[in-house]
Amino acid sequence: MLSRCVVSQVKHNSYFLVGLALGLWLALATVPLEEESAECVAAAGAVVADEWEPVREQREMGAAGAAGRSVQRPRYYSTELGMRAGLLAGALTSEDALGGRAAALNRTAARLLPALRFFITASALRSAPAGANVVGFTDTREMLKPFHALKYLADNYLEEYDFFFLVTDTTFVNAQRLTELVSRLSVSQDVYMGTVAEDDTQYCSLESGILLSNSVLRAVHGALDWCVRNSYSPHHHENIGRCVLHAAHITCTSFLQGERYLSWRLTGEMEPQPALADAVTAHPVHAPEHLYQLHAYVSRVLLQRAQEQVSQLRVAAALSARRHPRGFRNASWPAGLRATPGLAAPPPATRFDHLRWTTFNATHALMPDDHRTAAPLTGATKAAIDLVLEESGAWARRRWASSRVRLLEGAWCWQPPHALRYRLLLHLQPDTQDGSGSGGGAVRQVEVARVLGGARLAPARYVTESARVRVLLALRARHVRDARALLRRLDACLRADRNAALLLLLVVASRNESVVFQPVRDAVRDLAAKHRGADLELMETELEEGESAEEGTAESEEEELAVAQRLALRVALPRLSQDQLVLLAVPHMDFNQDFLNRVRMNTIAGEQWFLPVAFARYAQFLHPRFVDAAGARPQQGTGRFNARHRHVVAFYRADYDAALELWRKTRSAEPSDAAAVLARGPLRVLRAPEPALLLAPRAAPCAADSAAAAAACLGRARDAGLQQLDLGARHALAKLLLETQAQLY
Repeated sequence: MLSRCVVSQVKHNSYFLVGLALGLWLALATVPLEEESAECVAAAGAVVADEWEPVREQREMGAAGAAGRSVQRPRYYSTELGMRAGLLAGALTSEDALGGRAAALNRTAARLLPALRFFITASALRSAPAGANVVGFTDTREMLKPFHALKYLADNYLEEYDFFFLVTDTTFVNAQRLTELVSRLSVSQDVYMGTVAEDDTQYCSLESGILLSNSVLRAVHGALDWCVRNSYSPHHHENIGRCVLHAAHITCTSFLQGERYLSWRLTGEMEPQPALADAVTAHPVHAPEHLYQLHAYVSRVLLQRAQEQVSQLRVAAALSARRHPRGFRNASWPAGLRATPGLAAPPPATRFDHLRWTTFNATHALMPDDHRTAAPLTGATKAAIDLVLEESGAWARRRWASSRVRLLEGAWCWQPPHALRYRLLLHLQPDTQDGSGSGGGAVRQVEVARVLGGARLAPARYVTESARVRVLLALRARHVRDARALLRRLDACLRADRNAALLLLLVVASRNESVVFQPVRDAVRDLAAKHRGADLELMETELEEGESAEEGTAESEEEELAVAQRLALRVALPRLSQDQLVLLAVPHMDFNQDFLNRVRMNTIAGEQWFLPVAFARYAQFLHPRFVDAAGARPQQGTGRFNARHRHVVAFYRADYDAALELWRKTRSAEPSDAAAVLARGPLRVLRAPEPALLLAPRAAPCAADSAAAAAACLGRARDAGLQQLDLGARHALAKLLLETQAQLY
C-alpha cells in the first residue's frame, strides 16, 4: 500500500524531481571553479584587509565632522556616578501612637539616622509630631501595610539609598550602632539581615528590625504582585520573609561580612546591661518613657566608653614621652598628630587636604615649590634644619652608641594645626674599642616634630567695601596702548561701582613726545562724558635731567615703569588727602570689581597695607622649545603667580608719608619703589595670590646679539615677570641651549 503511494507521487512530480537533481548537480560542480578563481584574484591583487580591524579616520585641522548629539549632564556628580546615601529607616506605626511612641522614637533616633519615615494607615492624616515625616495609606488592610511601605520606599528612594531598615514603633532603635553597622557592610552583596524569628528559621523578625539592601528591595519591588497574592499570615515578618525568599532567593541572617546583628528582648524584671549598647534594637517597649530611659542609658554607656578610650590614649601618650626630644617631654603631645598612637595618620578627607612633603639634603631642598626643582637652604629654613639635625644626632648617638651621625636624606611637612614634622634618614657610625669609629654602619629613620608655640591673633579693625579707591597710574610713551585697554576695564568697573577714581599722570620725556598721548587724552575725555560725576583727573609732567639720564640708561620696560612710578609718587601723591586710599597701578594689568573690593577690605589705615601677587600670563612663545610635535603652543590663559612683581600696591597716603619719613631717617638713598618704603614702616603687610589681578605678556625687554647677553637678558626678563625676547635674543638663546643644554627656564 505504501509503495503504491510513493510510486504514484513520483509519477506525478517527475519533472520537479528531475529539475531538482539537475540543479543540485550544477551547484556542486561550479563551487570549486569559483573558489579557484577567487584564490587567483586574491593572489594577483592586494592583500584583503580584515573587515573587523578598526580603521583610523584622519581629518585635516579645522575640518568639520559629523554633528554629535548633545548630552544633558546631571547637576551633581553624585547623580551621574550613581552615588547614594547610606540608610533610610522606616517605622510602622498607627494614628493613635503618633503622639506617644512614634514621637519618642523620632526624638531618640532621628538625630542620628540620616533619614526616618513613619508609615500609618489613616483615612485622614492627623498632625504629625514635630520633625517627623509621616506617610499615610488609605488601604485599611493591616496585612498589606508592610508591602505599602516597601512599595513607597522603592518608588521614591530606590535610587537614593543603599540600605533600607524597617521596624515597628514598639522597638527601641540604637541609631548609632545601626549607622555603624551599615557603614561596614558592602552594598554589592544582597543583604536580608536581622534576628531570626522564634517560630521560624528563615524569616527575620519585624520587631527586631529588618535590614534590606538596595538590590533586595529592587527584587521585592518587581515581585510585589506575587507577594500580595500570597500574603495570608497574620504576622508581618512571615509575609515579608516569604516575599524576600521568592524575589531574592535568600533567607534571614544575623551574621554577614564579619558583622553581627544583635537584638535584645526585654522583660519586665530584667534591668538594662552595658551590652545593650552593642545591640541594634531592643523590644518590646510599649511606654514612651521607656524609650527615653533606654536612650539615656545607652548614651551614658557610649559616653563612658569614649572617656575610657580618651584615658587610654592619654596613658599611651604619657608612656611615649620618653621617646620625645630633650626639652619637649610632655604628656599631651604627640598623640594629637595621629588618630591612634603607633599607627599611620588617617587619610585626608579631600585631595585639597593632602599635605606635601619636601625632600632635602644637607644643602638643598628638592622641588620646594611649583617653580623650582632645587633651591639652597637659606635663612630661617637652614637654621631650623640645622637645629633638628643637631638634636636628632645627639639623641641618636646616645640611643645607638654611635660616634658619628650623617644625614642621608630628609623631608619636612608643615601641619598647620599641629607641628612641623621631619623624617630623617641617618647614617650611624658605631663606636669601636680603639675609639677610631671605623667599621660598618647602620641607617636609621628618625621622625622629629617641632611643636607649635602659642597662637597669636592679629587684631584687625572692621572695614567695609565703601572706601573710595584712587587708582594712581603713571604712563610713558610705550604704555599708550596698554593704557587704553586699562581705561576700558575701568569703564566696566564704573558701571557697577561709582566709588572708584582715577589719577592719570603722563610722563613726557620731551615736548615732541606729548603728541603720542593724544589717544589717551581722548579716551579719558570720552570716559568722563560717559560717566557723569566720575572723578577722573589727568596730569602731565616732564622728566628732569637726572631722571632723563637714569631713564636713558634703563635697559628694560621694567625700569622705565619704576622711574615713572617714583615720579608719580613724588608729583601726584601730594595732591591727595591724607585719608585717601591709593592703588598704585601698572598699565598692563587686568582687573575687575572683585579686586577693587579686596583692595578696600585688605587695606586698613594705620595697621595694614596690601601687596597682591598678580597672575602673569605666558606669551605665545616663538622659540622652538615651547612648541610640541603637533605645533601646539601655550595659551594666553596659562601662566603663574609672579611673586617678584611688586609694582601694584594699595595703601593710605598718611601711612605712606609716615613710612617715607622713617625711610629718610634711616636711609640716605632714594627708595626704589613704594613696596620698599612701606616695608620699612611699622605696619604689617598682607601679601596673597590675587586671581582677579592679571598681568598681560610684555614686549621684548631688550635685544641681544650673543649667547651671554641673551642669558643675561633672559634673567632680567624672568625676574621682572616678562615672558618674551626679541628675535635676535631668541636666536642667541637657541644657540646657547643647543651648545650647553642649559635649563634657563
